[in-house]
Amino acid sequence: HDMIGYQLMRWSMFVSIGLALFAAGCASTRNSSFYTLQALPGSTQPVWSRSETRPLAIGIGPVTLADYLNRPQITTRTGPNELAFAEYDRWAGPLLDNLKRVLAENLAILLNTSRISVYPWESTAQVEYQVKLDVQQFDGALGGRVELVAWWSVYGKDDDQLLLSRKSRLSATAAGSTYQSLVLAE
Repeated sequence: HDMIGYQLMRWSMFVSIGLALFAAGCASTRNSSFYTLQALPGSTQPVWSRSETRPLAIGIGPVTLADYLNRPQITTRTGPNELAFAEYDRWAGPLLDNLKRVLAENLAILLNTSRISVYPWESTAQVEYQVKLDVQQFDGALGGRVELVAWWSVYGKDDDQLLLSRKSRLSATAAGSTYQSLVLAE
């Protein structure tokens, strides 16, 4: 009897310790935060305006992302060749869709047009210029610099004439060391 009582007491102690550790782990679990990119403020002055009455028609896409960016976790750079993927800080939807939406909104503001179509657009879109984009880098360090590196090309109507092709490198500094600050800088 004493041996059985001792075994039960010992099992009871292990179960109690296990439940306490499990409860502590659950209590320390952090909620996930979800982020989206923001477009320019609508009051931004257009950089270009046409004298014609019909606004310019722009097609955006295809847009591609470097493979390491195609994930829900926000990517940060922790060293020259080292990346980290945030477990609890994530994009609210696919980053590719987020980028296309913000690019469309920004071009509509900057080019003073409401005729923006995102690839694949409907056949009735009547796109005059097409902007293709390949994002090679879009990350940064918490509390540090954020960088966007992309190849972009502008094509004439029906994707038949390459008008301009460039590589752009844009950077900004995050105002703080939080993921919210990082996303605002992005």
